[in-house]
Amino acid sequence: MDRRYKQANKEAKLSLLLTLIYFAAWIISAYTVKDQTGFIGLPLWFELSCIMVPLGFILLCYIVVKKQFKNIPLE
Repeated sequence: MDRRYKQANKEAKLSLLLTLIYFAAWIISAYTVKDQTGFIGLPLWFELSCIMVPLGFILLCYIVVKKQFKNIPLE
């Protein structure tokens, strides 16, 4: 099997894993946190699920792309 297919398959699996982890983190932070006021005055569940989780995953995606994804020729 061509190494490009192996790399593309690895990247697709990593992308799916990141998506599932993001979905789980969003669900947990949105539905399991008590009704409290957060650190910027909004409800804590909103701050976590709509501000903190996306920011964390932007950083996580940046790290995964830099460390695991590779430029490969498409020709």
